[in-house]
Amino acid sequence: MNTYIDPDVRSRVVATYKATAHLEGDESFSAFVETALLNESIRREQLHNDGEPFAASGQLQRGRPVRG
Repeated sequence: MNTYIDPDVRSRVVATYKATAHLEGDESFSAFVETALLNESIRREQLHNDGEPFAASGQLQRGRPVRG
């Protein structure tokens, strides 16, 4: 999975990981990111889909959206 992340957000996330990985037991930065993504998915499933996972819906569109 490749995705664009704003450089300021990326710096904040990396700093958080480095400062807390030993406290949280993170095995790697990838594990930290996976946990964050999973937790946000669970939050949205609970809020918008009665706590159930959404059905898989195929591929994501490539590239960033054009902003007008």
